[in-house]
Amino acid sequence: MKMAPGKQIHFILALHNHQPEGNFFDVFVKNYEVAYEPFIATLEKFPQIKVVQHYSGILLRWLQKNRPDFLNRLRRLAAAGQLEIMGGAFYEPILVMIPDEDKVGQIKKQSRFLQENFQAEVSGAWLAERVWEPHLVRPLAEAGIKYTVLDDMHLKKIGLTEAETLHYFVTEEAGKRLFIFPISEKLRYLIPFADPQETIDYLAEMATEAGDRVVVLADDGEKFGSWPGTFKHVYEKQWLEKFFTKLVENSHWLHVTTFQEYYQKFPPAGLVYLPAGAYREMEEWCGSFWRNFFLRYPESNQIHKKMLLVREKITKLPEGPQKREALEYLWAGQCNCAYWHGVFGGLYLNFLRSALYSRLLAAEDLADKVLHQTETWLEVAEKDFDFDGRQEILISGPELGLIVAPFLGGSLLELSFKPRRFNLLDVLTRRPETYHCNLYEQAQGVCNDEKAQSIHHLKSVKEVGLEKLLVYDYYRRTSLRDHFFLPGSSVDNTNLQQMERGDFVDAPYEVKHTLAQDQVTVKLTRKGSVYKNEEKFPVSISKTLTYRANTGEISFDYKLQNHAKIELEMVFAVEFNLNFLAGEAKDRYYHVPGHTLQNKKLNSYGKVPNLTRFGLVDEWLGITTMFRFDRPTSVWRMPLETVSQSEAGMERVYQGSTLLFAWEVKLKPETPWAVTFTQTVEELVKEMH
Repeated sequence: MKMAPGKQIHFILALHNHQPEGNFFDVFVKNYEVAYEPFIATLEKFPQIKVVQHYSGILLRWLQKNRPDFLNRLRRLAAAGQLEIMGGAFYEPILVMIPDEDKVGQIKKQSRFLQENFQAEVSGAWLAERVWEPHLVRPLAEAGIKYTVLDDMHLKKIGLTEAETLHYFVTEEAGKRLFIFPISEKLRYLIPFADPQETIDYLAEMATEAGDRVVVLADDGEKFGSWPGTFKHVYEKQWLEKFFTKLVENSHWLHVTTFQEYYQKFPPAGLVYLPAGAYREMEEWCGSFWRNFFLRYPESNQIHKKMLLVREKITKLPEGPQKREALEYLWAGQCNCAYWHGVFGGLYLNFLRSALYSRLLAAEDLADKVLHQTETWLEVAEKDFDFDGRQEILISGPELGLIVAPFLGGSLLELSFKPRRFNLLDVLTRRPETYHCNLYEQAQGVCNDEKAQSIHHLKSVKEVGLEKLLVYDYYRRTSLRDHFFLPGSSVDNTNLQQMERGDFVDAPYEVKHTLAQDQVTVKLTRKGSVYKNEEKFPVSISKTLTYRANTGEISFDYKLQNHAKIELEMVFAVEFNLNFLAGEAKDRYYHVPGHTLQNKKLNSYGKVPNLTRFGLVDEWLGITTMFRFDRPTSVWRMPLETVSQSEAGMERVYQGSTLLFAWEVKLKPETPWAVTFTQTVEELVKEMH
């Protein structure tokens, strides 16, 4: 496109670079090598080009420790005025999900780091996933932030045209103000996927004689090398060099600038008030409002409410180094990536969820040590832990932390082993996802298309046959769930619902708890029904959980009673779902004393009869858990696996192992049948790998 004389426009290129808390070291390395370093290496060849870069605190710390020379290069670019460093919240939380005090604290922490390491004047903040709610103005302003960037669809929602969004605006909340720079959705799909000339042509089309318009592309830095096909496209085929060359060649009318430089030169276009939202794809994933992820995924809600519970404990600590250390762990546990799911693995990646639990349990442990001032303590509380209007039972001591949910089949939501900062019950329920609908078409073979394209348009699978894993659970996969099956049943993860003959598995239980003599007792009871031959028979279950202070042992005492007038012959089974993060790893396996399993991997299937002991060993974490039964039991085992979407395609993800402890019972009328079993969780007596 030939540029009309006298027309001018400004362009800001801003990249957000981030890796989640708990991500693998080699993932940091790969992203550095294919995205972060080559982008800066290309930029260094073009001293006329200015860019804005945001690096999360997690990534900055990794770079500081592992690639210190890279930070030196960033310092030189910043000192030369070629690079503006944008701030944000240090551990990259979705700001709307954390308390205001933490919002301000995390942003100030990031700003201090940038000031100390880059001598940078921090005036802007990146919002994780660009999730916006109007109340954010106040904490951002209180943290010293002058501007942020939001997708232009926010302004289009209030009636602005595309041309009218090519400015920046001011908004306010209770007298605090904040500048808003709109991100061009059009450029998000052009850069770096289309020919560079298409971006130049669009900018030329938007240029005016007034010359005060600004077009912003603010997006993930990983799309410049890490997304599938982009390294070859952006660097080997020199897309970025060609783009920078075009910017330089057109610099007489196309002014590449930074946020700070632009707002110091031009006033805002006016006052706006923007509704809650995020970028277009995020709104599709969450149903328009980000907090809906807590409703869609109770596992996400549980981590979030665990964070709030730990936060409440920390507020009770006196000021000092212990409180600061606990806050640091808490903030790390607020990292957004495992709280939601879209095109990246997110919540579906078990090691990311586990990392959040690890940080939160570390913070809780520090707080408890200060609050209790003794090595022997035990507490129990009845509390609406997850804010759903129903009470849970929270049990905590130095060794274990448990959450019992009476309204979810009297089940266990959490069993945390504090010495290793690990929640054994951190599993994910199998649910339908929109991208499952076309999996049958995609599963014809692994996609080998190397063409660079937006991850929002990618359609591929990592292995053939994933459609066979599309099995969905009819209840949340927590532990201590109670089942009845017909005699001779052979149960697996695909037919639990079809085989179920009781109404206990997801029904409410009545609950009573006591704390006496360093022992917590939780008694759960339900009068329900068992179905057989199309008839319904009244049966009651009483299960008592007992935990003694300063031990890693829990006792479960069951009593079944048949209130019908005939004998009932059934299979009674108690379900546990445990997750040691890797189903195929050799250092994580089933252990049955006195018995050799043909396949002891945690993703194996099998049924072993007449056992009095059954355990799992995690040599990597250094944890072992063992179940002991006073009646011989059959143990059914099977993996819990999901199909989730990632930037490279759909993949199988191990979410845990399902265990069913089953007994063939003959319930005589009004004659109790009882079984007791214990679970111990201990540190493995051998060196951790």
